[in-house]
Amino acid sequence: MGTTQRTAPAVVVAVDGRGQGLGALRFAIDEARARGTGVRMVHVLDRDDTGQIMDPHMTEACVAAPDVEFDWRFRRGQLADELVAAAGAGDLLVLGQTTPWSPERPGISAVITETAARTVAAVVVVPADWRARHHQRIVVGVKSCTNAGGLLARAFAEASARGATLEIMHVCDTPDLTAAARVDVRPGDRHRSEGRSLETLVHDWSNIFPGVAVETSFTRGQPARVLVDAATDADLLMIARHQLDLRHLVRLGPVPRAVLGAADVPVEVVPLTGAPTRAPLVLARSGTILEN
Repeated sequence: MGTTQRTAPAVVVAVDGRGQGLGALRFAIDEARARGTGVRMVHVLDRDDTGQIMDPHMTEACVAAPDVEFDWRFRRGQLADELVAAAGAGDLLVLGQTTPWSPERPGISAVITETAARTVAAVVVVPADWRARHHQRIVVGVKSCTNAGGLLARAFAEASARGATLEIMHVCDTPDLTAAARVDVRPGDRHRSEGRSLETLVHDWSNIFPGVAVETSFTRGQPARVLVDAATDADLLMIARHQLDLRHLVRLGPVPRAVLGAADVPVEVVPLTGAPTRAPLVLARSGTILEN
């Protein structure tokens, strides 16, 4: 087995000048510190700019992280276009959730959904008031095992780096149910094949990350609601989005969109490439690639 090193790219975070990106900046600082890299702050200029880019609380967050290097990129143009370009092929783009969340009025901005649908990099959407809670728990929603390898690769690497427990959930969409119900994957069940495939994938990745405690569950219910409820005491909720192709040029599916609009924890949207990702190919959070 050979080992190849790569330089970890900076964590890119959007700064809007209105103070609603404080949670995103805190998250980006934590991620950069864990990855041993810097934070690249991106501000897209518009005609309404007043000259103030960061509020005092954001400045304080930077001052409180002397071990993290910061740099700036200023761009001008359509907001989503410029954020996609700023993220490039980097490892992570962090966005602040600018729409106040409430059970009665979940929502997500059009800029966030468009950006998350188009970037090559993974996108994390962070509530404006987020602070690290260190529950050491990550929830992962898997829709289909066919393209789940890339999502699981990233999820196991994240859990290993954080020392977190991984809960991998496959939710069977049954809109008529008001609450989640556990599904037993038994011979003859219509979900047996998907369940067995997922368990095989999880087993393979567990062999690569033996130190990660993992639980796999199969549940019926409304996928977005089940995932958001399950992640209430998690540090991160991870989901995947469609690969960019002729069917899905610039959109998120309904479940990622609903999750982003309702979650009160950071949500990472992992882009699918369409190419199978199987263990033991591991793109680790540390920037190390292990391959046969």
